[in-house]
Formats: sequence, structure tokens, C-alpha cells
Amino acid sequence: MSSTGSEQRYREAEAAMWAHHGMEPTERWVEAEDLGIRVHANEHGQGRPSIFIHGTPTAGGVFVPLVGQLTGVRAVVVDRPGCALSEPLDYRGMSPDRAREVIEIWMSRLVEAVSDEPVDLVASSAGGFVALVLAAHRPELVRSVALLGAPAVEGMNLPVWMRMATFAPVANAVARHDVNKGDLRRSFKSMGHGDLVAKGGISQADLEWRYALSRDTDTYAHDMQMMRQAATWRGPRPGWVATTDEIESLTVPSLWVAGDNDPFATPDRIREWASHAPDATFTVMEGSGHQPWIDRPAAHARVLEDWWASIGRMQEAEGGGH
Repeated sequence: MSSTGSEQRYREAEAAMWAHHGMEPTERWVEAEDLGIRVHANEHGQGRPSIFIHGTPTAGGVFVPLVGQLTGVRAVVVDRPGCALSEPLDYRGMSPDRAREVIEIWMSRLVEAVSDEPVDLVASSAGGFVALVLAAHRPELVRSVALLGAPAVEGMNLPVWMRMATFAPVANAVARHDVNKGDLRRSFKSMGHGDLVAKGGISQADLEWRYALSRDTDTYAHDMQMMRQAATWRGPRPGWVATTDEIESLTVPSLWVAGDNDPFATPDRIREWASHAPDATFTVMEGSGHQPWIDRPAAHARVLEDWWASIGRMQEAEGGGH
């Protein structure tokens, strides 16, 4: 955060968005002592503990419309390190192996803080890398993994606007720029969501939160630093996305949701990734982009709930448990 005033403005915009969707979450801070940072999350609801992990460059609030449609879920909506209120990591010079160690550290602290049992992971884009790494390397902490839209996996495509952000002058300009309505329209279009903003598909409260995220936090600066370490003009650097070996090593059920307008990967590509997971379910959300839940939050919530129910019945039939 750049100042106390900026933090307060951001908090007000975030609270207004949650309130618009009929929720007042509980704030939670988790210490990742080994990394010297605190990670911020908002928690809402009762039921199965589920951690929501967002992509780049955004924050946990992107999941609020979906959380508002879920029942029987204790949703822990995390801000990745450096995003929104969470304290940042220094990605300069970080290796892919160290990136995985860092993910294991802060995510395991979060899981252990919010639950004494394995949790469901719900992830998008770069958050998919986080979820797959944790599930592959710390399977005892994870009950299931739901990947909404194309996750950061070997073979994903980076749209031109994200490749440009790997150049320092562009990254610096993005970090300094306050997002406006025109920027959001272009961003949503580039992510396969068409004229969602123009048609009123996103509430004013949600838009104001996105403006505040850009204006009143250092999210974009921190995520641009990560992007420059993790990718080049050609796309992701080797090791900075989840590998086929990690997918094949999953021991928990996984759900792969493809938006048919997602520029990061076609449904066929996502189906191919899913085919490497031992217990995978694949589905396509028609008319959806890279963040498929924002196009139809209620329908997406039913997909998640039905899948969770189905794996619960299967586990019971097999004798129960993770």
C-alpha cells in the first residue's frame, strides 16, 4: 500500500463490492514467517473450507460474484502476495524451483490457519499454477482442485498485451497507470468477455473495486515484476507454469472449466491438459472468457456445487475420506 489514505479508499471499495453481493466477510491475516510476509484473505460462509486463488494482475475480490452464489461453502478468498492488501515478495532473480518452495510455504500456512482438514482449491489463471503446485507437492492439504478458465500450464498462450508487459518500459507504465472504464472494456474484450461492461454485466460496485485495485494498491507493480521474471515476449519461461508431471501426479479430483472464448487456451487444449490428471472432470462454459464465472456467476456456482457433491458421493462409496 502506498499510503494510509490509499488503503482506506481501497478497503471502502472492497467492502462496498462485498455488500453489493449481500455479504460482509471476515478479514483474516496469515503470517508466512519463513518469507517475512503477511497474506490477506476475506472469509465468508459456512461449510466445506475452500480457498479461492486469483490470476494476474488482480486480487481475490474478482471471485466475489461467484462466492455470493455459493451455498454450503466457507470461502476463503485470498490475495496472492503483493496483490491488494497482501505483503509482497521480491521475485527478482527467483528460480522456478524457489517459486514452488515459496508457494508451498505461504499456501500451507494459509491452509493450516483456516482448516484442520484438507481444503478445496478454486483457482484461475496464475492461481492455477499455485493450486496445482500445492496439490502436487502437498497433497495432504488438498481435497480437490477446480481450475476456472485456462490455468497457467505448459502450453498456455499469453495474449499480446501480457507479452508486452514483460518489457520494463511497458511494465512500468502499466504499474503507474490508473485503470479507467475504457481500459476495463478493452481488458474484458481481450480476455474473451466481449462487451460485458457495456451491457452492464458487471455492477458499478465491482467496477469501482477494480479501479481502486489499480489506483490505491501496488498490485499492478508487484504482478508486473512477477511477469517479467516468469515470462518473455515469447511466452512463459520454462518452469514458471505447472508441468505435465505435476498434473499427472495429482492424487485428488480436479475440475477443468473451459471458457469457449478464452484467449489463453482453447477448450481442446484444456481438455488435453485435463486428460493427464488421474481423476479429472472437464466442462465447457459457452459464451465465457478467461474468467468464466463472471459471465454467469449463478450457473458457474451450480457447476462447482454439483461437482463437489459428485466427488463426495464417490468418496463415500469408496469408504470415505481424502
